[in-house]
Amino acid sequence: MTTITIPKQTIPGPHALPLLGWRAAMLKLFLNPFATLRHMHDRYGDVVALAHGDPSHVVAFGPAMNFQLLSNPDLFETTSSAFVKLPKDTALGRLMVNNLPVMIGEKHKQHRHVMQPTFHKQQVALYRDDMVMFTQHLLDQWQEQEQTQINVHRAMQQLTQRIAIKTLFGLYDEAELQRVGKMLRQLTSQQIWIMIAPIDVPGTPYHHVMRLAEQMIAFTSAQIAQKRSQPAATDVLATLVHAHDEDGTKLNDDELIGHAFTIFVAGHETTANALTWTLFLLDQHPRICADLLDELDGSLHGDAPTIEQLHHLPLLDGIVKESLRLLPPAAIGIRTNTAPCELGGFAVPKGANIMYSEFITQRLPELYEEPDRFKPQRWATLNRTAYEYLPFSAGRHRCIGAEFATQEMKVVLPMLLQRYRFSVVPNTKIDTNLGMRPAHGMPMRIVPQDRQFQRVAVGGNIQQLIDFA
Repeated sequence: MTTITIPKQTIPGPHALPLLGWRAAMLKLFLNPFATLRHMHDRYGDVVALAHGDPSHVVAFGPAMNFQLLSNPDLFETTSSAFVKLPKDTALGRLMVNNLPVMIGEKHKQHRHVMQPTFHKQQVALYRDDMVMFTQHLLDQWQEQEQTQINVHRAMQQLTQRIAIKTLFGLYDEAELQRVGKMLRQLTSQQIWIMIAPIDVPGTPYHHVMRLAEQMIAFTSAQIAQKRSQPAATDVLATLVHAHDEDGTKLNDDELIGHAFTIFVAGHETTANALTWTLFLLDQHPRICADLLDELDGSLHGDAPTIEQLHHLPLLDGIVKESLRLLPPAAIGIRTNTAPCELGGFAVPKGANIMYSEFITQRLPELYEEPDRFKPQRWATLNRTAYEYLPFSAGRHRCIGAEFATQEMKVVLPMLLQRYRFSVVPNTKIDTNLGMRPAHGMPMRIVPQDRQFQRVAVGGNIQQLIDFA
């Protein structure tokens, strides 16, 4: 038997106070994520300990590390409790544990196999009409109200939320759409309390989150029962209810509830962020926006794009890819190793929390010339591997809804831009955080599309993230 000797070098990283350890760097990461990530990578290299010499919490940077972490899911597992233990025996636990992103091993493989047809390109194409309907409704609403300034981020949240609820549950009723939307919005926005103050006492935010989770489970359970009697329904939940493996295995109610909740969150918040950032980047790059309008006018003539037309809009494709490169849906991902391993020449013990960074990878100058510039034209000739460009992660745990999100962006953006010109309010503070959302919203003025594109000055940490030269 050959004995493999794992290196024992000390993993470099910032020196922390004894009582704080890795938590000090984690706090910096939350407060100033992008500067912290860049500093770590520039100063310490591709493998960095959050606290010097502590291999229990590390960050691994670059395509080689991404490949090692994401192509071996049996050794590097996903986790929902890297920094906090989820209460698995509660309603919130039922929502958060029984879902695809945190499943591991054969269970994950089986569930993904059962769910994959629901998110196949042909099935996703069926949701195009819902995307068009709700976007048109939003445009008509703006016109009727004669709005000239809106919080674009909030508007995109409402739009993607309505699309997600309709495509997920098949709901048409306006009052029901609003009720379910409010419940889901409150639930997803208040989950931070499971980290900050997990005290289930009446009157506490945590208690409110738990009650919301119970309401969500009750609502989804009723929907599941209804879908079982509707074999012809085509919404996502109905498709999942009737989906089965080759041996007839189906998803049980707890699994359906968990998957439905995760699909809503993944198909709503991150797409709203991506749409908002894309509109902002186009406003800040007038020439690119003008070129996109030329492309859209030449093919669509003011109409919503068909699925076929989406394949013949190369600049739109490049703009979506470039926006997701600069400001991806997630800045970091986390894995936990199931056995001692070697990572970039360093020994890492079993059970370490290992973070990787889409943000850093997609801004490496050796992969992307002028990495902080918004250059959609680069994608006309650029081809990167799944571990060099990974806005939806990579490997077996790549986001199953990536096709849905991309199609939604490509349907919504042309409809918005052909109808209105979006211009950020001058001197607005534009900050983004670890969740990759505009921290203070995105106030923009909208006027009927007149092609009078002009960049205005903005403040905030976006100035450190994007080179507007």
